[in-house]
Amino acid sequence: MRAPLDTAYDVVGDTLGYPRWWGDVFVSVEGDGSPPRPGRRVKIVSRGFLPYRLRWEAQIVDAEAPHHFGFTMSGDFVGSGTWSFEAGEGGTNAVFEFRPRVEKPGVKQLSPLLKPLFRWNHRWAMERGERGVNALLARS
Repeated sequence: MRAPLDTAYDVVGDTLGYPRWWGDVFVSVEGDGSPPRPGRRVKIVSRGFLPYRLRWEAQIVDAEAPHHFGFTMSGDFVGSGTWSFEAGEGGTNAVFEFRPRVEKPGVKQLSPLLKPLFRWNHRWAMERGERGVNALLARS
């Protein structure tokens, strides 16, 4: 990301803002708009290229501004994820680790058969996020 460490952390840590820059994937996000801190919760409706929506909640379980925050998921996604940030040449290096297990009925049952399609769908979503956050930060 071509942004200072603090700016990158603040933008990515503002989950309520995801529909603004990751709108192809994050249909809606509601909840606590504070910076990442343990206990902060949001309700999310997300989608990929495939024609279904996932409804899930994310709760921050640890945060160390401006370097890291971790979260757990419940609902159609169950699991955990982390965002990590470090200053790099010309900006910030950000790493998003997302470890979901899909529990949405229908999708869960099709996962073993359609794993390559679901992986492609996940890459589609992540590429949109990377492109969206970079475009937002370039305008700042």
